[in-house]
Amino acid sequence: MEKFSSIERVVGKVSADEKRDILQGIESQFSDQYFEKLEDKEREKTPTEIEIINFANQCTNEIRNKYGLPDFNIPEKNIHVIKKDKWPRENNDALYNSMMQAVALKENSANIVFMKKVVHEMLHFKSYNALQVKDDDSEIDEYRSGLTVKTRQGENMYFKNLNEAVTEELTKNIFRKIANNPLFTKEIIKTVEIMRKYPDAKTNKGEYLFDDDTFYAKMDTKEDEISTESFTKEKERKILDTLIDKLFERNKEVFKKKEDVFEMFAKAMMTGNMLSIGKLVDRTFGKGVFRKIGELDEEIEEQLRFVSAL
Repeated sequence: MEKFSSIERVVGKVSADEKRDILQGIESQFSDQYFEKLEDKEREKTPTEIEIINFANQCTNEIRNKYGLPDFNIPEKNIHVIKKDKWPRENNDALYNSMMQAVALKENSANIVFMKKVVHEMLHFKSYNALQVKDDDSEIDEYRSGLTVKTRQGENMYFKNLNEAVTEELTKNIFRKIANNPLFTKEIIKTVEIMRKYPDAKTNKGEYLFDDDTFYAKMDTKEDEISTESFTKEKERKILDTLIDKLFERNKEVFKKKEDVFEMFAKAMMTGNMLSIGKLVDRTFGKGVFRKIGELDEEIEEQLRFVSAL
């Protein structure tokens, strides 16, 4: 069955007709991607970028299929490339907005960087999404996005860190399979050459420039400077990896390998069924531990310490 938006359901104390109207409104938003605010900020996508979007759809659909979900193709019109000088955010250079049914990302000249940003945001787009009608003011708000859960009044959000970690790990898994794709071959070869030529290159802070997360490097000969792109969400992924390690060590009678535990988290993110991982965590470490992990989202260092001490 073809999907016409990312939203699976609407929860809240409203009638079935009202929920249907909300879903139809979201479907209309999915189809109509004209945003007046983006008129002078967005640029046309290149033929290569459109080809990369199609390839990203293929790769992310394979993940959906793996967990029993049908293909869900994100049209190129739902991916908005924003001019560098018009990008409003300082820290993030890509985002997915469920209410707008759109991905926006800062333009970049490197194909492999474009691919990385699109894949990560597409995985958010294609994971389980739900909306809610808040009880106090009937406002429509996000309720679920992958593993992320918003409280019924929208004041708190739980498991965003785990959600970002799983999304970035799935993105890394996809990247392990694209090395021979002609869209990225030249950039990958050049990156390897730079990393081999300058293995001890360091940042302004004195840290090594390259690590296992570096997937792109470019040498600016005029400035004698190397710019890089790396996989992100390091702290979030550290929390996820630590949690998975501990779950595997204590449940070896259930799991043959560590990757099987990760698969539970990935499947929960894509399908929306978090009951299995909640039960696994609480059965392993004690009742209420899974909820506690989610409640520490805004204090990521404390969240890491909590998970490390389990």
